[in-house]
Amino acid sequence: MPPPALDHLPPEIFVAISDLLPWTDKESLSIVNKTLRNQLVPHLFRHLKVNCPLARENNLQSVIQLHGAYTVSVRVNVEFQPNPPNSGLEGTEVDPDSTEAWYWDDYPASVWARDSVDISTMQDVIQFKGMPKCTNLSIHTNGEEDFEIDGGWDENDLADTSIYFCSSPESWEKVKEKEKQYKWRKAWCELWKDVAKYAKTESLELLHFLPIKASCWLDPEWVAFLGRLKSLTIRAYGQDNGAGWAVNTLEGFNAFFVEMPDFLFRHAKNLEHLCIAGNEDGHLGEDALRFEPNTMPQLKSLRLETMSITKSLKEFLSGSTPKLESLYLFNVAAWAEGTEPTWADFWKAVRKGNPALREVVYRYSRIAPLCEFEDMNDDSDSAEMDSDEVAQARKKLTDDPTLAIWPYVTSNDKYGDVQAWEDVNLESLQKGDDNKEYKLLMDEIKQRQQRTIS
Repeated sequence: MPPPALDHLPPEIFVAISDLLPWTDKESLSIVNKTLRNQLVPHLFRHLKVNCPLARENNLQSVIQLHGAYTVSVRVNVEFQPNPPNSGLEGTEVDPDSTEAWYWDDYPASVWARDSVDISTMQDVIQFKGMPKCTNLSIHTNGEEDFEIDGGWDENDLADTSIYFCSSPESWEKVKEKEKQYKWRKAWCELWKDVAKYAKTESLELLHFLPIKASCWLDPEWVAFLGRLKSLTIRAYGQDNGAGWAVNTLEGFNAFFVEMPDFLFRHAKNLEHLCIAGNEDGHLGEDALRFEPNTMPQLKSLRLETMSITKSLKEFLSGSTPKLESLYLFNVAAWAEGTEPTWADFWKAVRKGNPALREVVYRYSRIAPLCEFEDMNDDSDSAEMDSDEVAQARKKLTDDPTLAIWPYVTSNDKYGDVQAWEDVNLESLQKGDDNKEYKLLMDEIKQRQQRTIS
């Protein structure tokens, strides 16, 4: 039987073909014969995912010994547990005569592992030991069963499960107090203390990032670690309480992001790439995510998702980012109330404050509505319901395809969901300032690009 034709392809062509295949097909192809497997192995084992606390019986070290040479990124999924049985907190008391076992009968020795002997293994992992090509560290954090299991996450006036672990703002003194009271808060601090001490990466991803502080963020090691980062992605935690109340209705959630310059931005002095994304169940509105001028002076690209433009963001982009080359906004809207900037204010600040800017990308998941009927009936043709004023505005858009409806929103005080302000959308479109300033920005960028080419 002749060998498979794929065996005779030049390696670079074979790899290019295999890159087009689904992952399961790549796996199947790798077991055809030794020749194909040897070509595919470096592409099959590029990403290492580890669930923590690490199980007592695991083969992590063997996997790294076999495939660590090919690994380019590590993702650590960290799951926290509430206090152990009989810890004195509500929900943890166990009846000794009950035959029903408590949900966690093997409380972990560390945030990293159930068994203390494996702690050093995980510390090696975040140092990329045995993975010479690895450059990116991702950390996904969550509570056991999305914080829904009873067991004392945070005793407060609202509830001790679900979203309510971040119900109130915390001073640093309160943070230290809770790290003594709650095992999972101690583990949270341990996580970041070890990351700051051991991690060698310059590229960090924080996924489902929990909105609570750690006392180790006051330590010099944390400051030094942030100062080494070149790329940082933060995708924020989001959840509702099961009855429709989203986490962004909580004062503690918003306060965490307001304080972010203090424990993060001002220390990231060499950061070049920043991505921050809110969550559908945790929209970052006008009371959250404060930026501070004269921080992150080396920033070259900024990507923002699922949030609102704010006064602090406008001020930050008005002269603090002289090296900014790229700005990406996805599902970002202006705040329709108060003194927050209009889109015209924002685009004008971006144009005047960023001389190195060469690229602006804006995407919104839907066309911003101009009337209430349109917002309530996504799948219906609202033209029949349009007033003369709205119909005239739509004709204006049809006649000039370069125009856009720039979205204005607020969030519901009770539930936290994002609500479009159709009347402000319409008024802003009619006024024309938002589109005017955006066009001025894009014209300026086009001129800069042409100067660069010439």
